[in-house]
Amino acid sequence: MTQSGARPARRCGRFAVAALGLVLVEATGWGAAGAPDPGGSKTVVLENERVRAQAIAYPPGVRGPEHEHASSRVVVVLEGGSLEIRGTGGETKTLLLKSGDVIWRGPEKHAIANVGSTTIRLVEIDVFDCPPR
Repeated sequence: MTQSGARPARRCGRFAVAALGLVLVEATGWGAAGAPDPGGSKTVVLENERVRAQAIAYPPGVRGPEHEHASSRVVVVLEGGSLEIRGTGGETKTLLLKSGDVIWRGPEKHAIANVGSTTIRLVEIDVFDCPPR
């Protein structure tokens, strides 16, 4: 622990990875209800004071509104595809996601669009007590 009571960043990553197994069990439907709706919804599969994990499905052509991620997060790609991310300044980047990819994203504000021909399925784990990097 640091003097402020916050945990060092390196410990945050370990906690997120340790929680990942449970989240994937829920998000892939191996557990109880919690698999993403094929129509393009977000389903919270785990939430406590340290993390929130959501199973997300983006069907082809879906465009999400601009939104903000206030905390850092781990994104696990269950089924990949082409995801376009548009920043607040209008800059656009296309991510070619592959099944099995694990990505660290810091706090950000953006809009997304599935510009590919396949449904993208993700598990997004917001880590609340990690300092931004």
